[in-house]
This record gives sequence, C-alpha cells and structure tokens, in this order.
Amino acid sequence: MPDETPIKPRYGAGEGTGDDHVGESIQPIDLARAPDLALGRVLVRPSLRQVIDADDRETLLEPRVMQVLVALARADGAIVSRDDLITACWSGRIVGEDAIHRVISRLRRLADDTRAFRIETITKVGYRLLVEGAGEGASAATLRPPPRFDRRWVVGAAVLAAAVPGAGLLLGRRWLAPAKPDIAPLIAQAATALQQGTAESNDQAIGLLKRAVELRPDHAEAWGLLAFCYAAASQSRAPQFEADLTTRADEAARRAEALEPGEAYARAARIFMTPRLGQWARNERALRDLLAKYPENRFVDIMLSDLLGCVGRWREAATLADSATAVDPPPPAMAHRHVQALWAAGRLEEADRAMTRAFSLYPTHFGVWFTRFHLLLYTGRIREALAQADNVESRPENVDEDNFKQAQLVAGAMLGGAPADVDRAIAYVLAAAGQGAGHAENAIQYACGLGRPETAVRICEAYYFGKGFKVADVRFSARLKVYTHANNRRTHFLFLPSTAALRAQPAFASLTEALGLDAYWRETQTRPDYQVA
Repeated sequence: MPDETPIKPRYGAGEGTGDDHVGESIQPIDLARAPDLALGRVLVRPSLRQVIDADDRETLLEPRVMQVLVALARADGAIVSRDDLITACWSGRIVGEDAIHRVISRLRRLADDTRAFRIETITKVGYRLLVEGAGEGASAATLRPPPRFDRRWVVGAAVLAAAVPGAGLLLGRRWLAPAKPDIAPLIAQAATALQQGTAESNDQAIGLLKRAVELRPDHAEAWGLLAFCYAAASQSRAPQFEADLTTRADEAARRAEALEPGEAYARAARIFMTPRLGQWARNERALRDLLAKYPENRFVDIMLSDLLGCVGRWREAATLADSATAVDPPPPAMAHRHVQALWAAGRLEEADRAMTRAFSLYPTHFGVWFTRFHLLLYTGRIREALAQADNVESRPENVDEDNFKQAQLVAGAMLGGAPADVDRAIAYVLAAAGQGAGHAENAIQYACGLGRPETAVRICEAYYFGKGFKVADVRFSARLKVYTHANNRRTHFLFLPSTAALRAQPAFASLTEALGLDAYWRETQTRPDYQVA
C-alpha cells in the first residue's frame, strides 16, 4: 500500500530535474526561472503556468498550483514532505492543511484530465508524483524544449483583466513575425502569458517583449504590443507608478509609429491611456476607426465591447464579445467577461452554457469563480451560490478569506431574509467597501441584492466622489498589485442586472449626469439598454 512505502522524503531544490538530493537547502520555486519539463505525454511550462497535453490542449494553472507541480516533478518519484512543500511553494509561511489540500485536489483533477501522471498521498509524510506508464524509479520529469511557434499561440492571447474590467487582448489572426523567427517565440510566449489576466502575467509579457525589441528594434508590432502592455499597467498599478509606466508606454508607441505610421497596438495603447470617465464618446470613435482599419482584430472588438458595457449598451457589447471569444478554448479573462456580457444582455441560457464551459476549464480562476457565484446569486439560484462559497476546496487560492466570508454572509442573508442577517451582511459589505475599489463595486451590487438600494447609492457617492468615506484605490488586496485609480473608476456594473434596484432610485439620474454618462448618450444619440423598451 502507498501509505506503507518506506521511502524517505527528498526534494531537489535546484533548477534541474530531480538530480538534487536530501540535505541541500530548499529554496522557494521561482516560476520565471524554472525550465520546461515533460511529464509523460504532457509538457509543463512553469514560466507561463501552462500545461499542454498530447492533443495540444492547454491548461493554465494558478501560480501556487504550478509551484507544487514543479516541486513534486523535480523530486523524481520520491516523496516530498508537507514542510518541504511549504518552504518551496509558500516561502515558509504558515499555511493550513486546507491550502495544501486545495492545491493537491486541483493537481489531481489535472492528472485525471491528462492521464499522464498521478499523485499519491503518503499518510503523515507527504506526496509523490508518478508518471503513468513509468516504472518505479523511472524519471518522472525530463527537460523538453518549448514547441515551435504557431498561430494558435497568438490567437488566444489575453491582456490584463484588471486593466480592462474582465477584458482581454486578442491579437487577431495575423501572423505577427513571419520573417523574424528569432523573436516569434518571444511574442508567442508573451501572448500566452497574457491569457492569465493578472498583474504578474502582464509583467512577464513586458519582459518578453522588451527582449523582442532588443533583438529586433525594427519590429513595429513588437513595439506596439509593448506600448499596450505598459499602458495597461499604467491604468491598473499603484498610483505612484503611473507616471513612469505612462512615459514608457508613450515611448514604445512612438517607436512603433515611427516604423509603421498608425500601428494598431500603439494606437490602442494611446486609447487605453485616455481616462474612461467622461471620455467614452472620444474613445468609441477612436476604436471604431481602428476597427475599420483592422476588421479582423479581435482585440479591438473586446476593447469596444468593454466600452459599450460601461455606458449601458450591453446588448451590443455581448455581440462583440461573441466574436472575441470564438477562440477555443477562450482565455479565462475573456471567458468570464463573455458570461457577464451575455447575462447583462438578457441572454441567460447562453450565459449559463458559457459559464458551465468556463468553470469546467478554469474552476479556480478568481474571475471565473466569482462570476459564477454572482450569476447564481442574482438569478435566483442562491442555494447553489452558497454551496459554491461553502466548498473550501473549490475556492481560488490567491483570494483573501474575507472575500469568501462576505460572499457567504450575503448569500445566507439573501436566502433567509431575516432582518438581523441582512443588517449583519450590510454592515460587513459597508466595512469592506472602504478597503478597495473592487470591494466597493461588489458592495453596491450586494446592497441591491439585499434590498437596500439606498445603501448602494451611499456607496456610489463614496466610490465616485469621495463623499461619506474614502474608497482605497487597491481593488481587493495589495498583494495582487491591481488598482483602480480614483479618477478613473468603473461604471459597467451600474448597468448589470444585479443593480436594477439602484437604477430605480431617484438619485440614479443625478449620478449618471454627474458622471458624464448623460452627455455621452446625448452626443452619440444612443440610449442605455435599461431605457429601451
């Protein structure tokens, strides 16, 4: 039996593939420096947090999950103790058994999907990874070079979801560098990194693109993509970094435009750096001009889709999102953004199907997890939402526990309706609203769901205008490195089904006027969906 295996735990802490032995110091795993490796029929690319199976299907893992996979693979079939996992993957921080169990459960789901390896639990000792079809003592992991550049690597690329709310950068069908084989893999890896939709992945893409322009300073699209990544970061990082990132974005855009006047991604970067609040009409014109020049560029589709959602035109936004998510499979940031657009457009059956697919592909991606929770919560399936929140093993690992407690309190209060439970939940979401912009956006929707739209109005006044209390720029947690600056707050959630009660408040008309939304509707001669019969 596996529980009785008399093997001493060992762990290789170097950058090799299992040749290191017991007694060497264990260092935290740096995914950016970890080499690619093969586990039987699958390729593992730690730097991109990507697993590719024999049919070229890609799975994107959370950073901690990938760290644990690398740790187990490097042990070469030997046992890795829980303490060694904590040292290598959690930097020695104190973590509960639940955190380790969640990661191991996620890896076992991956093992079931790929049938390339299995993970055994050695009771009171640790875990070991065995490659399917390999005998005892056979090497579990072997180095393998990255696959050749292919158009599929580019078509599925998504940019920082935090910068465009839930949106992604899709590079379109064009071959980016057919005559530049030395930088094509760098661009492909940058595109794949961006699928994660996180600050960390955007940083990785910037590093790869900087190397690309160093090797090929005459490549306009590489400069344009670098400009866009810097622009995305400038709008979503801590305010003290905005000026530097904006300068870098502008410099990269100028280099791209000098090589190719009107270069698409450089133009998109400049649009991105234009504040959203009050500039919707200007930005819409610029995006439509760009789309006319590059009609097959899905990245422009999704930028325009996002803008239309922000001004309440979700039906049009959903149609654009349909096109942008035609990639199979869509990146996680795009997948949950598409679900939200379908839901807001009243296409509920399609939203459910898209959500089922996204959750099966990315069950612990934070954006996918919370989109599913909110879709269930606000469409009358509160018990299912509560069950999801209560399932500890299914939760995204990089989300603070307070977020789940808030979700449980709100769902419980909405389900039972007891005034004391509602009061308790409202107090909790109000306290959270001041801690971050993302918390405030959720709190506005939660207050509506709890039957307190007047509280939602109060939070809106704080979120947009600083009245009553201050809302911090950080979205949810400083460790995620994602911010929503006070002068560029989001508006898309004002037009979701979850805030219908807010739109019914007399104060909502004053809010849209103050935000410049009424001016946009007058200038463009359009109306938001909620005003159209």
